[in-house]
Order: sequence, then structure tokens, then C-alpha cells
Amino acid sequence: MILRKEYGFEAAHFIHNHPGKCKNLHGHSYKLFVSLEGPVHPETGMIIDFDDLSKVVVEKVIQRLDHHFLNDLIPLSTAENISVWIWEQLKPALPELCQVEVFETADNCVIYRGA
Repeated sequence: MILRKEYGFEAAHFIHNHPGKCKNLHGHSYKLFVSLEGPVHPETGMIIDFDDLSKVVVEKVIQRLDHHFLNDLIPLSTAENISVWIWEQLKPALPELCQVEVFETADNCVIYRGA
């Protein structure tokens, strides 16, 4: 079974080598979807409690990215590199992690499923 939860964060960045307007400082209202895959535990009826998942995601990702300058953590802060960074923060604490989706805008998204 796959469990998926949505999060959001606001952040600024620029892409220094971009040929267009993204080379300038700008911000996005990011959407993040975190997916875990695993069995439903018979004693709880869940893969993981949504509150337990949120504690990890908020501590390891949202608190570090929300209302921050992404280039300080991810120098080439493309949606692709942001998704890899998020994966690397979450995977050690969430071994069931199977996918992260990062929406930079409502219609621009990358999906990362690990290396």
C-alpha cells in the first residue's frame, strides 16, 4: 500500500546559470508530496500514523526550507535538486519512503524515487 501526504513551504532562490528570468532572485509557493510504501501493520491498521510522518517531515524538511533562501542549502536549487535534497533528509528516518514530488508551481513538478 502507498500512503501520500501533502506539505507546503514558501522559499526564495535563483538559478545562477539559467538563461532566462530564473537567474534572478524569486520565490515560489512549493507543494511537497511525500509517499511511503509498505504493509499495513495489523496492530495499528496503518503504514505509519500521519502525525508521526508529519513530525519527521516538518523537522527535517519544512522547518529548514520554509521562508528560507534555498541556495544556502542547495546551491543549484532546481526542482530536481530540491527533490534529491529532500529525499536525502527523509530516507534515513523513513525507510518506507518511495517517492517525493516537488511542485515549484501548480503545473511544474518533479518526481524523485531515489537513486
